[in-house]
Amino acid sequence: MRQLIIGVDADGVLNNMSKFHIKYGTKFFKREPVQPEAYSVREMFACSPFMEVLYGLFYFKKYCKEYEPREEASSVIQELNQEGHELHEITARKFVTLRNFLGKYSRNMFETWTEKYNMDFKSYQYCSEKWSPRDKWIACHKLSVDVMIDDKPDVALYLANHGIKVLLFDAPYNQDVKHENITRVFNWVEVHDQIQDLRVQMQEEEEKDFQILDGKERQKLTPFELRNYLRNYKKYLKQQPYNVETNKQFDRNFKLFRTLGMLPMIFTKIKVEGKENIPYQDGLIFASNHLDSYDQFFISKALGNRPLRGLAATTIKDTFRGKLFQKSGVTFVDRTDAEDKKMAEEKLCIDLVNDNNILIFPEGTRKNKTEEGKQKKILQFQLGTASIAQKTGSPIVPIAIVKKNNFVSIRFDNPIVVGYENDIETATNMLQENIVTLIDKPQELVKKRSPYSKKNQ
Repeated sequence: MRQLIIGVDADGVLNNMSKFHIKYGTKFFKREPVQPEAYSVREMFACSPFMEVLYGLFYFKKYCKEYEPREEASSVIQELNQEGHELHEITARKFVTLRNFLGKYSRNMFETWTEKYNMDFKSYQYCSEKWSPRDKWIACHKLSVDVMIDDKPDVALYLANHGIKVLLFDAPYNQDVKHENITRVFNWVEVHDQIQDLRVQMQEEEEKDFQILDGKERQKLTPFELRNYLRNYKKYLKQQPYNVETNKQFDRNFKLFRTLGMLPMIFTKIKVEGKENIPYQDGLIFASNHLDSYDQFFISKALGNRPLRGLAATTIKDTFRGKLFQKSGVTFVDRTDAEDKKMAEEKLCIDLVNDNNILIFPEGTRKNKTEEGKQKKILQFQLGTASIAQKTGSPIVPIAIVKKNNFVSIRFDNPIVVGYENDIETATNMLQENIVTLIDKPQELVKKRSPYSKKNQ
């Protein structure tokens, strides 16, 4: 019997968030809710943003540490684990994506709460509150989630529109939500029943004998077959040798080399734009135009504390720079050897499914290597970046580097997800156009465009 990959939201799913806010909001505001069916406390009690913050500060600890889960939530989650299903916690809970003490405190408090009630998850995927539909879709796609359990209307509809089956936990604020991929549930016993039914329906999709296919063979697959193939390919990648301690040392070396590499550029002014577009989760593909050999240092400086893996030509492997790259987990590739390129791509895929971030320059080489290249805005992108994104489910974060004299601008745009049904060449062209536009019109793209625009879906 096939085991499912299940995404589980926190607020409103593991607990009854609406019931909590009505009970304690009534005490705090000393009145009945104006809109008991609303999602937010501000709408529910028609209070000011300041009073909503005060309410949150007053009851934050009680809600996060003391409020009990829904009836049967713990026992059903334990049962699903025993049946062999793979459960991932995917939440946009407040503060969890902050990279400071408050974020760490909030994440730790939540994970301690789930452990207290014996709710075991294979991973915790933390998403932005502001862009929760986008970030939850990214997590679901990357993990090959079969079904997501959620309660929030905009999230449920966004996932459903992207082909994810959703079990919608009934709540006052989601009564109007309907979609062919959404099934309403009223308790955790119903969740278990629905998952059992879905398990039977998807049993016929089980891949019996997995074999790696080349690009031409994959093109012959239907979208349905390709989805199953890539799902099993990710399982294959996770089964490949991966030394956690060695990779931790790679991360430490990367941070040291990045600091040393930036020393010659201490007087260079760096402006970072659109950093809020980057998801909190790791396992991301950062794709940038490539001007010169200092690009990776500027990008890593802009990213802050995120170590990166990447590619380098075998021609520099025995140089001093190459030896430093080896110690930070860089994958070397002979671009003239098809088999070597295939092996290097698989190595990057293994890095991604183990939640490492990678940096790729899709042009394949620096623009300033030739006089002809110097005259162009950007070189033609290679197909590898989009191919890796489709194989792993990892989103691509487009980056534009713009340099002028002693000034460098690093511009991040909204992530691009390459779906199972997407054509690799089309996705590559879209990525290239995205970065070119980002170079030309940073104010419009970096600061104003919605993460849910059609171009990013």
